Amino acid sequence: MPALTIALVAERRSAYLADGQSQQECAALTHDGEVDEVVAALTRLGHTVVQLPGISSLVQALAINRNKEWDLVFNMSQGFYGSAREAQVPALLDAYQIPYTFADAATMALCQNKINTKTVLDHCSVPNAPFTVISPHQRDFGDLVQDSKHLDYPLFVKLGTEGSSKGIDSFNKVNSSAELTKAVENLRSDFPDQPILVESFLAGREFTVSLLGTGELSRVIGVREHVWEDPSKPSHDGLTNGDSRQDFSSWQSKSSTDCGLVIKDYKLSETIDPQVQTACLLALDAWTLLGCRDAGRVDIRFDSNEPGSTAQIMEVNPISGMLPGHSPLPASAQINGISFEQLMAGIIESTLLRNSRKPLTNMGSGKCISV
Repeated sequence: MPALTIALVAERRSAYLADGQSQQECAALTHDGEVDEVVAALTRLGHTVVQLPGISSLVQALAINRNKEWDLVFNMSQGFYGSAREAQVPALLDAYQIPYTFADAATMALCQNKINTKTVLDHCSVPNAPFTVISPHQRDFGDLVQDSKHLDYPLFVKLGTEGSSKGIDSFNKVNSSAELTKAVENLRSDFPDQPILVESFLAGREFTVSLLGTGELSRVIGVREHVWEDPSKPSHDGLTNGDSRQDFSSWQSKSSTDCGLVIKDYKLSETIDPQVQTACLLALDAWTLLGCRDAGRVDIRFDSNEPGSTAQIMEVNPISGMLPGHSPLPASAQINGISFEQLMAGIIESTLLRNSRKPLTNMGSGKCISV
């Protein structure tokens, strides 16, 4: 691979926290360590990295030099404002005809809106949980179970255009009309303008499948399972059901050391687990259908733990966390023999290949520049 000049666009979470934003508001933004690790890996691969802390800096840089100084952009931008914020940087780069990593604006906007994603999956007969939508101004939504032929309790209630478990707490899983009403009220108190997605709760095994590549060249490079301990069993502090322990991920549980969650990463060359294999095939179907590129994740749950249960798409992540040893994508890739540098090289190779259709093999020496 030749030595490239790469502009890395990423909002550092620390800057937004210092500006007074809350931890939950900043949940999707990159850790400083995450950005630093990506910059270091790209530099070790021989590239020169120019750091841009978000779309405002990108706009300023483009206004000055357009695209003359960069070979491509490594896009880690999650955006901060707007319902299609993850699509903003790709849309701008498309306008300037600058190559960049990961999905284009259309796919980013589609996948950020879980309602639209599920509508497309339904249309294409890709399995996902039955659902309905409560609009921001809808006050009388009655008994959704009685009004629907496809929904039954327990249900799961979440925001329509958020990720990183934003808005997810112990109240999101509901077992009655009263709990549903309370969950909607809780979400509307912090997110009054968002549509609310209500779907059947998937009670089976949960996997996050990591992928590398674009289109027919896409492949699974890792699988991680979230194993939830029985919430009726005592936790390490003696607490049982009704405390913070639950059988789904929440914003708070991701920072808890005792939430009843056990992480299991699979070596793909060794596993013969049929549900792991099913999850991989379904993830590839959704990844290619939605136009995802280069690298990312697809989250999947089975609808039950009974024989014959069906794998269902939970979420498609066309832009994914990159913190080595922590984020599922690099962590599960590492388990399968793909180092962090190899992952970064694979992402760049995929980006160059779909822009030039010519694989590149040379190496260079790199450096990092902050802007």
